Amino acid sequence: MDGKVEIKQRWIATRRGKISFPAYIPVTTFGDKYPLDNLVRPYLSRLSPAVMVSYYYAQKMLPEQAPKVPLLVDSGGFVSLFDGVNIRSKGKLGIIELTREDKIETIHPKDVLELQAQIADVAFTLDFPIPPNMELTEAKKRQKLTIANAHWALENKRRHDLLLYACVQGWDVQSAIQCAKAYANCGFDGIAIGGLVPRVHDMNLVLSIVEAVRNEIDDLPLHIFGLGYPEIIQALYRVGVDSVDSSSYIKYAANGKLWSNPNFRIDDPTPTDRLHLALCNLATATGKTLPLSTTEILFSTISLGEVNQSSGVVS
Repeated sequence: MDGKVEIKQRWIATRRGKISFPAYIPVTTFGDKYPLDNLVRPYLSRLSPAVMVSYYYAQKMLPEQAPKVPLLVDSGGFVSLFDGVNIRSKGKLGIIELTREDKIETIHPKDVLELQAQIADVAFTLDFPIPPNMELTEAKKRQKLTIANAHWALENKRRHDLLLYACVQGWDVQSAIQCAKAYANCGFDGIAIGGLVPRVHDMNLVLSIVEAVRNEIDDLPLHIFGLGYPEIIQALYRVGVDSVDSSSYIKYAANGKLWSNPNFRIDDPTPTDRLHLALCNLATATGKTLPLSTTEILFSTISLGEVNQSSGVVS
């Protein structure tokens, strides 16, 4: 089955199934660095329409770990924000050079696309985030390379059922518009906006960027990277966003916190506590119902604890 974008009903069809919009898509990882992800992953297909993983962690996915729901693979371009990482040109394209275990690793758009073609249902082009207050010359360079990488990926995509989203990177509304214009009517299956997380303190700016990009891309599906807090999601949906991804649901759980109750916190949560909290947080974001056994265990945990009403700590 070829990948398909349905506009009127707001969904996309992938080889692993349909993703109906609006969609909250949880981020996961593979490998041993974040063990809570391994505990949560078996439940993701029951609570979410799809799963997102970055290029780096996607490389660690074993065949038997492939999710039952559509898998989205991001380029992992956010690593370009880390210390000691370089972005440079190779021909007209942009690549990332980073040091891992005293070895220099290069990430080329070809590397990303080849892995996405092997395992992904939806792919995102290799982009380079532009943090606030970056020097304008460097910001323009990053945007130019982001655009070049997107067009290269579109020209070199060989799997017909792989949906390809082009990534928008900008530093203000006008630069985001310029990037979106470079993708309009080119044949991309969707558009994704990155670089908004460090700007989330200015929601007026974030929403203005999103609205401006939406106006440039007609009815193409629009995805937002990294903004998955419940209080933000609805605002994004109202201005035309179709999907968001986030790891916040699991970060909150790791700290013993519930999205649905800001006053609730488990002090020094066990792995089982963290699992239950992560599932509750994800259910809050997706509007799904938790498995009964999970709900019963969570409420048993809450009822057995003594709640300090002033701090919200369960001890």
